[in-house]
Amino acid sequence: MLVKPDVNLIARLLILQHGRDCRDLAEKKADELVAAGDARGLAYWRRVLDAIEQELTPSVSAVRH
Repeated sequence: MLVKPDVNLIARLLILQHGRDCRDLAEKKADELVAAGDARGLAYWRRVLDAIEQELTPSVSAVRH
């Protein structure tokens, strides 16, 4: 069985490599998995997308400072 890389690590790497375009890339990957009928892969990439959103959305404490 293959071990899936940490979702947060993948999100950070995508952000570093592609900036804000990483959302589009992750959404494209999710669409490909839907088309392929890969429910497990889709669930994983949805978690990656959620992690990307968390990384790119400023926290309330960061906005205050």
